[in-house]
Amino acid sequence: MKLIKTFLTLFLIALLASVGCLYYAFKVEPYRLTLNEHQVQSVASEEKLKLVQISDLHIKKDYTAKHLEKVVQKVNEQSPDFIVFTGDLYENYSNYQDNEQVASKLAHLRARYGKIAIWGNRDYGGGASRIYENMMQQAGFSLLRNENLVVGTSQGRSILFTGLDDALLGNPVLPTVEEMNGTAYDILLTHEPDEVIQYQGKGYELILSGHSHGGQVNMPFFPQVQKKAAAVMGHANRYTGGLYTLDTGEKLYVNTGIGTTHLSARFGVLPEIAVFYI
Repeated sequence: MKLIKTFLTLFLIALLASVGCLYYAFKVEPYRLTLNEHQVQSVASEEKLKLVQISDLHIKKDYTAKHLEKVVQKVNEQSPDFIVFTGDLYENYSNYQDNEQVASKLAHLRARYGKIAIWGNRDYGGGASRIYENMMQQAGFSLLRNENLVVGTSQGRSILFTGLDDALLGNPVLPTVEEMNGTAYDILLTHEPDEVIQYQGKGYELILSGHSHGGQVNMPFFPQVQKKAAAVMGHANRYTGGLYTLDTGEKLYVNTGIGTTHLSARFGVLPEIAVFYI
């Protein structure tokens, strides 16, 4: 009898723990927000610039424009010089859309020198390609597709942003980069992180990516779960999340995103805003 009671007690504890974990994964963690800061300045400079990256919003029925208010507030609290969005605005545009409200919320993001965005695979699917460019322009973003954008600062420095098209549903082509000759810092934006292998040694100090969501699930003692989950996204097998130093010296940052995809849950991979000092 004592053995049965012990077994039932352990079973009940395991059941409650499982239910608690599921509740946290679906109802709590996807709506939390963490701030990750990184010093990536390669040369000494009196002017320290702050760049904020957000990625993979995946707006949908359970993560609407209303939830963007917290993101906007957190980003603006950083007083960024630049804001970069590395793609995937909606989860599935054919299933859910709220263009006016989403654009309105993103328009409240404030950056001293500019807001830059690129295309993700979700920005093509479900009819999203018809509205994405217009929405980002309404929100005050410069949307780059295989293009360069050079932005000057108040102290005369020039920062180069090269934004590539999405690798899964678009046609990424690295544009000519003559502008690098006079720039203080060069940043490459590409949605899928594993694509970086094609762009190493091209002169960029920093490469910013997203797409992987960090697998959305990071189970203690089972790191292979996170890696396999990230691989489901495609083109995220090698680089799944965080800061990497490539063989050719560039820094690659894979943002684990803010929204969720496939499954509206996160566990051990908080929605993130990344801050870089350049």
